[in-house]
Amino acid sequence: MSWNDAHGAAMIAAAQAHDELVAGVDAYIDVFGALRRAGVEVMGQKLGGLLGLYVDDSSGAAPGCLVNTGLEEVAMRHTAAHELGHHRMFHGTSVDHQDQASGRWGEGWPQHEREAEAFASWFLMPRPAARAALDRCGLDLPEAPADVYRMARWLGVPYATAVRQLVRLKMIDRHTETEWLKHSPADLKTQLSGGLPVGRQAHVHLLTSDAHGGTLHVTSGDCLLLAVSGGRFDDLPAGVSADAPDTAGQLAFLDSSTPEASRALWVGDGLIEETVLRAVTDASGPFLISLRRTPGREGSNHFWS
Repeated sequence: MSWNDAHGAAMIAAAQAHDELVAGVDAYIDVFGALRRAGVEVMGQKLGGLLGLYVDDSSGAAPGCLVNTGLEEVAMRHTAAHELGHHRMFHGTSVDHQDQASGRWGEGWPQHEREAEAFASWFLMPRPAARAALDRCGLDLPEAPADVYRMARWLGVPYATAVRQLVRLKMIDRHTETEWLKHSPADLKTQLSGGLPVGRQAHVHLLTSDAHGGTLHVTSGDCLLLAVSGGRFDDLPAGVSADAPDTAGQLAFLDSSTPEASRALWVGDGLIEETVLRAVTDASGPFLISLRRTPGREGSNHFWS
């Protein structure tokens, strides 16, 4: 099966899953909630070289999947969507390794793995969600790799997933895909933050005026960078701080007088499940954004907090 065939089948399967398992497709999609509504038990634990696995119901027990909590949140979300793809496309039990393909990404993958991977992209990043993320970034189309990184933060998807899916959505061409995949998320984080200390599994969220009223899903260590005219954060909620975390000793080199540092906030472990962050701006009204903390995913999803 070619990748085009896999995407054709997966696009239909993902649309059907959206209709049955998701409240809407114009924003961040709750893949773990979708798995729960699909009747798939989900467990999280560190798995070394495994990304995850799916176990079907052929033994008589309920279907289930396991995700590697050693991954960052967006990688866990992609893995969970991949396992949901196995379930929705009736693939049977499947084990997904980090090194399952040698050489270039996707080369030599069997049919069921291509379908599940394509499903993950279409499920997490359908066209309405991609357009909504671009709107939150104040963009009509992405013009640079940093634009893709920014929109991927609103969608909760890995950078590479977003780049590849933009080709399928006909928002970029194949040549652009090849060039943009050469950029690493680490380099893009440094570019957007001006070199502020951001941990390996944390993200930078650049907030322009178009982000007002949006809901951002964040994890501990994430950096919130306000890019609104005259903007300054006001009355910080618990769990959000102007003090950068100590990331491998980088704090010693942080100059708090830089423009980036003066408009940066950091998400900590104390953030409640959902809160509203406020900033004052040069505009007539305040800047508001909802922060939603992603839960820890160790153990059964029934006990994630």
